[in-house]
Amino acid sequence: MSDVSIRPATAADQNVIKQMVRDENLDRSSLHWSHFLIAQDAGAIIGIGQIRPYPKCRELGSLVVKKEYRGQHIGEKIIAALLAQESGDVYLECLRHNETYYNRAGFYRIPWYQAPMPLKLKSFVGGTLIRLFGYHVIAMKRDRPI
Repeated sequence: MSDVSIRPATAADQNVIKQMVRDENLDRSSLHWSHFLIAQDAGAIIGIGQIRPYPKCRELGSLVVKKEYRGQHIGEKIIAALLAQESGDVYLECLRHNETYYNRAGFYRIPWYQAPMPLKLKSFVGGTLIRLFGYHVIAMKRDRPI
């Protein structure tokens, strides 16, 4: 791996962003390039992540690192860069087995009903449907930095 850099996405990245999210079967809502940061290695996009802006909250989402680059802390670099731009609370939803990963970034689990709207509804409906297929989705929060 050469020098990985993190940069804001551009309109030219939109199709790659959508494809990476589809390939990982992640939430396809609010996939506008302007919300994303991109991880690059030698000019190639190897990771993406965004902060979804909602009227009453901000949500970390769409975190994807290409398989051949996983385990090299690239996701952590994307998360750190995204959170460095945030001055308030940030929420996320993830599969329960990813909880420890997000704990390292300062997130902690909250009951779905403590999440702000629209995440509360999204967590309840999505979590219920996903549990039918054997998965457990949890809501998490990172408090605003002091």
